[in-house]
Amino acid sequence: MRQVFDMKWAQVTIATSQEASDAVTNYLFEHSATGIEIRDNPSSNSTAVTLISYFPTDDLIGERVQDLREFLASLVQTGIDTQPEKVSIKSIKEDNWSEQWRSAFPPQKVGKRLVIAPTWDDIVSEPSEILIQLDPGMAFGTGQHATTQLALELLEAAIKADDVIADIGSGSGILAIAAAKLGAKQVDAVDLDTTTIPIAQNNIRLNKAESVIRLYHGDGLNALDRQISFTSSEKTGAIDLPFPKYPLIVANILTKVILPMIPQCPKFLEPMGRLILSGILVQEARQVEIQLEANGFRVLETRRLKARSEATQGEENWVGILAQMEK
Repeated sequence: MRQVFDMKWAQVTIATSQEASDAVTNYLFEHSATGIEIRDNPSSNSTAVTLISYFPTDDLIGERVQDLREFLASLVQTGIDTQPEKVSIKSIKEDNWSEQWRSAFPPQKVGKRLVIAPTWDDIVSEPSEILIQLDPGMAFGTGQHATTQLALELLEAAIKADDVIADIGSGSGILAIAAAKLGAKQVDAVDLDTTTIPIAQNNIRLNKAESVIRLYHGDGLNALDRQISFTSSEKTGAIDLPFPKYPLIVANILTKVILPMIPQCPKFLEPMGRLILSGILVQEARQVEIQLEANGFRVLETRRLKARSEATQGEENWVGILAQMEK
């Protein structure tokens, strides 16, 4: 029998900025972190994020923490603000780790019909509900984060039967899977991070959505266009193919990535096509709305999600936007 209760884990906690959080998350997974929990700062005026990661306690843990500190320093040199920057470590037993890790991902209902549950939970959904089961290899792909919840709610409200959808920044694949189960005919999902691709592939298989979702590695809409054109060219012999046109594009990414993406969207959308954007802090919302209006979009709906903490006194931290092309 495997002895698990004598084993100890190192819980490494990193406080950093929202701007640096994706890079730090990727770094942790690339360096064999066994699970990461992402927590927003409860203050609506703060962009700080806390990342809680777990590593086996061994002779390398001190070196891992030092390497992490050096990585944070390298981000600063590239112009990424990492403040507030703080790294702490403590030792916990595996039984405590398992309980803490699993308790971070309880089943939850999002929107009117969507139920998100981890694979280890034997949840039985109602006939009217749509169950999405995920292996939470990444905290931002479990539906626990406010930005994912906003994107799911807007997707459920906006999607039409047989839509062809582009999912930019697919992560664990949760939005692509939700789109497939909500009736999309085809979903083209793309992510820049190579570490997320096998996680998304596994989750797509778990939800039996392989026939609907096409998963690509690349940088946003242009990479998706190049991949699709290359595949089509092999089949047809064409050289210059038109951009793919979508009735709906969904993107749950950071505002600094959303803003330069918005001017690209019209050439990828059908006339009167819709755009769902999430990953936007409240204080950034107006900047995004101005960029949408400048590029021929009309904002149909703006949703805000209140932080689930008494410390916020009901203040709202995150915004999701549904927009539509005017022509």
